[in-house]
Amino acid sequence: MEIGDINLDEIKEKPLLPADREMTLAIIKAEVRIGKQPNAKTGQKEPYINCEMTPLDPEWAGQDYKVYHTFGLTMGALQSPDPTFSVKKFYQVLKFVPESNKIRTEDLQTLQFVGKLKYDDKRPTLPQLAAVMRPVD
Repeated sequence: MEIGDINLDEIKEKPLLPADREMTLAIIKAEVRIGKQPNAKTGQKEPYINCEMTPLDPEWAGQDYKVYHTFGLTMGALQSPDPTFSVKKFYQVLKFVPESNKIRTEDLQTLQFVGKLKYDDKRPTLPQLAAVMRPVD
């Protein structure tokens, strides 16, 4: 059975976002979720922040590209010196001072920054946040 009027020869593959190149990103969605698996150290299902980002650079903006990233809310994640793990360090790199010194998903959804992406062998078409460089000028 033929499905619709889709001609496969006319479909152009969407290119991947570039890896290991500076790119301006905006967090467009942030929500707290609970892990599906228990934490290896605590044995508890731990909360985390699930973020959806989109590129703002003109060549990629408006093309429905998404980058998904999570920030852990365990003490180990929060104490990390890596801004891709620690919300606290992420705020420091971006020079963002949250109101009442608290983590709020509403605040995250206002942030834009320069970062880099990467891909791994497990999911070679899914971009991941590799580095947080600086706030947007």
